[in-house]
Amino acid sequence: MNVGFSQKAFADFLKLNFPLLSDFPDGKTTQAYGVFNAERKLAQRSYFIIDKSGVVRYKKVLGRGEPLASNDALIEEVKKLN
Repeated sequence: MNVGFSQKAFADFLKLNFPLLSDFPDGKTTQAYGVFNAERKLAQRSYFIIDKSGVVRYKKVLGRGEPLASNDALIEEVKKLN
């Protein structure tokens, strides 16, 4: 699996102007954030908003079948940091 290629394609699709990081293949970061599913070897769908000091200010872990958070809802959470 070429993680670098898939991340670049995703970033290009969203027109992101910042790098994306991968937790593949060991999952250390998702384990540290408490969202790693060891049995399936992947992260639970989740959202984290981290401030400039590196403090997690928002965390939402989606349950099975739960819809993705809207961009507007996430933007409102980011605005709370300012």
